[in-house]
Amino acid sequence: MFTYEPLFGCPIYKVKIDPSSYDKEQIVSNIKHNYSLNKYRNSSLTGDECNIHHSHRDFENDDFTPINYDKLQAVYDNIAKQFLTEVYPIKRGYGWKCTIINYTCITNGQWLVKHNHLPHDDFATAHYLRLTAGHTPTRFFNPADFASYVKDIQPTLFNKLDSTDPINSFMFEKWVPQAEEDDMFIFPAAIQHDIPLQTSEDFRITISSNIEINA
Repeated sequence: MFTYEPLFGCPIYKVKIDPSSYDKEQIVSNIKHNYSLNKYRNSSLTGDECNIHHSHRDFENDDFTPINYDKLQAVYDNIAKQFLTEVYPIKRGYGWKCTIINYTCITNGQWLVKHNHLPHDDFATAHYLRLTAGHTPTRFFNPADFASYVKDIQPTLFNKLDSTDPINSFMFEKWVPQAEEDDMFIFPAAIQHDIPLQTSEDFRITISSNIEINA
């Protein structure tokens, strides 16, 4: 019998967030309103390398409606607690903190540059409040150096791989896990990821948070 061990794997977890467990529609409404004020909010922080409306390090900006995350933060805290105590293999005897860091809102022609959430955090999350069939979920970049050339030196194997099975993701430079609205990804903060160029006129809205392990 074969057993599977994810050697050197970068674990990505997915969990469904109950939309009735917090004030989802109010948050979405406020974010859409802020987008209507300026579709390039916070462009000075990200410069020319992306084209997006987001709130990172801009929570105190009086030009936009503040987002009340109190109920959502409680949901995230419960998710983080369950993840760290029941799912992820980590030694006991630690503290942790889950912090909402920003929302992103984009439509057709917008994107977010490749980045990670180091150096201060251990896990990052992406929670999809609005994600339609025309949207691309978060795209992750393979940290293995061979991913950039393995398709050229092993073309027969590469061309026979099931490109939809995450087990084969180690052979690809980039990977987009399947996601639906109300899903949340939890992943190591060190993994590079981005939001590819979107082609849908619908709003693609996500909330990002970080989880920090402390002594």
